[in-house]
Parts: sequence; C-alpha cells; structure tokens
Amino acid sequence: MKPIALVPLDSRPCCRSFPESIAAIGGFRLLTPAVERLGRFMTPGDCSAVRDWLREAASQADGIVVAADQLAYGGLIASRTCERSFEQAMETLDVLREIKERYPSKPIYVSSVLMRITVTGKNALFAKYWKLVADYARLYDRVHRLQESGLEEELARVRSQIPKEVLEDFFRARERNKLVHLKLIEWAGAGVIDYLAITQEDASPVGVHIPEQHELQRVMYEQRAQAKTILYPGADEAAQTLLARMMQTLSGRRVKVYPRFSSEAGKLTIPAFEDRPVEETVRAHLWSAGAIVVGAAQEADLILSVNPPMSGKPDCGQETHGLKACFDSRHMLTDLVESARYDMLQGRRVAVADVAMPNASDVELVRYLLDERLFTGLTAYAGWNTAGNTLGTCIAHAVARTLQTMGASSSNKTEADTEHYSFLLSRLMDEWGYQAQARGEVNGWISEQGLSGSPWDLESDYDRVNSKAAEIVRQLFDKTKRQLLGPVFPAAGGAGGAIIGAELDTVRLPWNRTFEAEVRVRVSLADDGDPTTV
Repeated sequence: MKPIALVPLDSRPCCRSFPESIAAIGGFRLLTPAVERLGRFMTPGDCSAVRDWLREAASQADGIVVAADQLAYGGLIASRTCERSFEQAMETLDVLREIKERYPSKPIYVSSVLMRITVTGKNALFAKYWKLVADYARLYDRVHRLQESGLEEELARVRSQIPKEVLEDFFRARERNKLVHLKLIEWAGAGVIDYLAITQEDASPVGVHIPEQHELQRVMYEQRAQAKTILYPGADEAAQTLLARMMQTLSGRRVKVYPRFSSEAGKLTIPAFEDRPVEETVRAHLWSAGAIVVGAAQEADLILSVNPPMSGKPDCGQETHGLKACFDSRHMLTDLVESARYDMLQGRRVAVADVAMPNASDVELVRYLLDERLFTGLTAYAGWNTAGNTLGTCIAHAVARTLQTMGASSSNKTEADTEHYSFLLSRLMDEWGYQAQARGEVNGWISEQGLSGSPWDLESDYDRVNSKAAEIVRQLFDKTKRQLLGPVFPAAGGAGGAIIGAELDTVRLPWNRTFEAEVRVRVSLADDGDPTTV
C-alpha cells in the first residue's frame, strides 16, 4: 500500500478520520500527525510539532497533502485570529520548500482557506457578533466595490454595534491570510507546490472576500500558475479532495465523472454560505479532485448525482425541532432515485451528493433510498455542512471506491470493501441520523433542561450532552439497522455481496459543542461476497 503523508486542517473527524477511511478504501496508507498536535476547538494546534512531523513523514511518503492553515496557524479556527504573525506562519510553512528541495519528484498538494466573512461563534457573545460582522462584510462590499447608494447609514449603524477590537482583529487576520495565499501561489508558479486549492470558507455572492478573490486570481495569472491553482467554495473537506487527486496521481489513473442534476433550476441555485451557482462548485470540486468531467453517462466511470439546493431553505445547524425536508413538489426525488436505480442496474457507479439544504441530510431523499434498499448500492453518499463540504467528501469517497473497483489499487479487496461500507453507513448515521435528526433534539433538550452551556459552547455540561446525543443516535440506528443488512443492491465494478452485521461503534461530540459529531459504523460482510451466507 503506497503511503501518503497528510496534514489535516484540524482535529475534527471530517478533517482527520474521513481521509483515513478514504485512503483505506482506495488502497493507500495514510500517515497523519498525532491528534494531540492538531489542537481542539479554541486551542490551536502545535505548528512547530506538525512541521517537524511532516519533515520526517515526507521521507516515508510517496506523496504529500497539506492543509496549510494547520501548519501556518494551528487550524481553521486559529486562522481567523491574529495570534500568529505572517512571519511566524511562513516560518513553519517553509518546510514545504525544504521538502521539495530534498524530494523533488514527490508531489506536494496544498489547500488553504480564504477566510469566511465573519468571526467564529465561540460563545454566546460572539454568536451575536457572528451575524453583525457578516452583515458588515456584505454591506462594506456593496458600498465600496459595487458603489450602491443609500447604504452608508446602514453600514455605519452595523459598525457601531461591533466592538472596535473585534472588527480590527477580523480585518488584520484577513490581510495576513491574503499575504500567505499570495506566497503559496508564488510557490505553485515556481514548482514548490504541485497543486494549490484555495477554498472559500462560508461566504455569499457579495462581501469583502470578493475583491480578495479577484486579486488572488490575478496573481495566479501573473505567476503562470493557472494549471496548478484553483479557487472555489469549501474548507473542511479540502484535504479529502486533494487526497483523491493524489490517489489518482500515484495510481496513474484518472476517474471520468458525469455530474447529473435532478433539476435544471437547481443547477443555478446558489447554496447557503456560498457565492456561486452549485453547478460551478460541482465542476470545480471535480477538477480539484483530479477527475475528468465528461458530458455523458456512457463515457463515465462514475455518475455524480446531485440533489441540488432548494431556494429559501433555512440553515439546519442550530435548529431545535422539525424535519430536515423540503416537502415541495418541485423537489424531484423520483428523478434522482429512479435514475440512480436504472444506472446501477446497468452496471454504472453512482454517488449521491446531497446538498439540498445546509448542515443536514435531506430526510425525504434518504428515506426513499433506504425504503427501496438502494442506499448500500451507492458508490458514495454525503450530506453534511455546506455544499462544498458535502461535495468534497462525496467525490473523494467515490473516487477512492472507483479506483479500487477498477483494479487501480493493489489493496486487499475484502478490507477495502469493509471500509467502504463502514464509511458509507457512517455517513448515513452522522448526516441523516445525527445532523438531520438528533442534533435538533439535543439542542432543544439543552434549553429544556436549563443547562448553563449552549449548543455553541457546552461549558461544563459536555458529558451530559454527549450522553444524550449518543442515546438518540443509537435509538435511530436500532430502528434503521434492518434496512441496512442483507444483499446490497447490485453495484458497479463487480462489487456486491451482503452486509451480515453492522454495529454503531462510536457516537461522540469531538468538540465542546453540538455542531458536529463523530459517528462510526463498522460492518461485517459475507465471505467472498456470497449473499447466501446471510
């Protein structure tokens, strides 16, 4: 198994354990730093320790994937503060130049986050500033770049409600991060970095990030780095995306993907927290992942079926009740699911990117897939957080699975199959089980119990809330388990067989908040893929 060294963005499961599973599915061995070095929530990672680890790991790896924000600042949340200067950030990032000089033939892929248009909601007070700073960032762009009249008074009013030090820290961090991006683009142009993905964190079609994007794109042109750099919506998933690219590079294969949308109008919808139509985001993620976008299913190794955003649907990240569903006759689930059924029966691989709403699976879609026993036949599924986050995970998983079923890796087939189904069902119980159902109930329970903490910061109530979250998810799993066992729907690439056992191995809140959970399901498969052993 070829080794790949990967520096995660931070210690959350989506950044650290998702890539480990995806690498195993594709038949690669992932080297990552000890989780203690990556920090936790508001505590930054140890940049120097991560740099030293990377220097050593590079000697053992065939390829290197680095989330620059961990190496430069200590993680995503740390990248939004000014605790480390530009000079300090470059001191630890400089290990990339050192590695390239020492191992010029080893590919280095780097992701770096273009800062969101607001601050971190680290506590109740900053949750208030979260909205105010976002409003200010959008108004500032409309007044100063777009020259919209009549907004000056509103801009001044919003600014007056934000403490001066909060706003100054926000803009200082943006400026420092931009300087780091410019240096990384320069390195891409010079060949130090073989591929650079700058991912736009939570944003909107207007805001202070737009002029920054324009400047970075101009420098990509000036540095003749257009073939080696890309800028598109995303953040937490970027290392997974570049891992998919690295697996294809090291296996000498590129996966051909046909993106299919269940709604023509949906293609043009701008997802919440993003700045462009979802069709553009889908294509950017596929190219960043190293795939080839093709125009027909017959040409493709993989069909990426997109459940597109529905306009006006609320953020599901902090809700306290209600199903995460559209219940709209224009939500074309029949087209998506029945087309997927037909394609799989024709021997095609199908992955489902569920971006209908932010921060949760679409429960209507998942119920349809489960009731028709189609879910376990998918090559990949994701439905978490932003559209970009979902796309990155879905595409990376699907690319890894496709490489494995195409015979592009020398991995043990049984181990790769087990990891694939385990990860697929983990996504189900995380994004459909926890995020779409349990999280709202947990948030409501916190309020009903009168706990001192909040969903943003559990304070001293972590143990009680963590136990409640695990209890709800386990109940959901017990109710759903019978729909997951048995012969899987005929899947492409010769994969098939049956799931004869599934256990909910882990349910926990990795950080001191309810926003995300670590959910792991472990499966056992029939020997030699023989469904008669069920």
